[in-house]
Amino acid sequence: MTEPAPSRPAPALAVEDLACRFGRVQALDRVSLTVRPGEVMALLGDSGCGKSTLLRVVAGLEAPDAGTVRLDGRLVAGEGAAVPPEARGVGLMFQDYALFPHLTVRENIRFGLKGQPVAAREAADELLEQVGLAGHAGSYPQTLSGGEQQRVALVRALAPGPRLLLLDEPFSNLDRRMRDRVREDTVALLRRTGTTALMVTHDPEEALAVATRIALMRRGRIVQVATGEALYRRPESLFAARFLADAAEIPARVEAGRAETPLGIVPAPHLPEGAAVRVCLRPEALRVGPPGEGMPAQVARRTFLGAASLLHLGVPGLSGPLRARLPGPGPYGPGDAVGLTLVPDAVLVLPDEEAA
Repeated sequence: MTEPAPSRPAPALAVEDLACRFGRVQALDRVSLTVRPGEVMALLGDSGCGKSTLLRVVAGLEAPDAGTVRLDGRLVAGEGAAVPPEARGVGLMFQDYALFPHLTVRENIRFGLKGQPVAAREAADELLEQVGLAGHAGSYPQTLSGGEQQRVALVRALAPGPRLLLLDEPFSNLDRRMRDRVREDTVALLRRTGTTALMVTHDPEEALAVATRIALMRRGRIVQVATGEALYRRPESLFAARFLADAAEIPARVEAGRAETPLGIVPAPHLPEGAAVRVCLRPEALRVGPPGEGMPAQVARRTFLGAASLLHLGVPGLSGPLRARLPGPGPYGPGDAVGLTLVPDAVLVLPDEEAA
């Protein structure tokens, strides 16, 4: 007798065919998404694409017009269910942190633990120590730096042990240097505690640094869900490629499974014959060498970035410049002649969404 296959655990979050409209604006248009236990999922997209609305519907702060929301398999919204936010077991962290100014750090963190056992308060104190703020337990929020306030808000959201932590642009109020450090500390804490998280961001670099997977949104829909590396290296649309990184685009058409450009022919076996495409060249898709090696080009400008240099290159037959990245200062400067060759694995060939 064949033993039944072991059942898989329910997703931490399952959203199916979710729709939400505000007047004439379709904020969410049949959105479906699953988040696995222990995963950090990023909702990435421009302002107004629906990512914060999706977060608020999951939290119970907005009611959907259609579709369902399930947390650990439990129906909390849709099909007649309307579980209030406080009964969903989710933690919320917004970009303004919403700390109580008249309460100390310890009192802020314990605010949501009323009625819970002493062990819960002790666990919250341990979290505070893990983020390096045990010495500020008696301080008031206004005496802390922005990064310290962010960590207090994170500990307060994690203290009740939520089944899902929802973060809305949690690092946007910090300067770049502080943002990078606090972001790393936040990811480390989420992983240590095994917390499942759904984070809204408009910053591709942030999503790539933090998330296990990324859900890219556009006009109320999810256009692609993938790991950061897969989304960057194998975008399924021109929109996704553009959103993740700037690239020079060369219009072309597919002939015999290939697309011809002034820099050479690139394979396009996945696209139909005669299809209008854009050949996208990010800086890492170009290899720069001495004149005579590849397509002739001339350096128009060099931008020093510290660990690397960015060359802006003029190429015969192309209306706009190409950009290539070199380690360190590099041997080339403005006016120098160089040769360009393509790095095949880094070249993207995608359907031209703007072609008539």
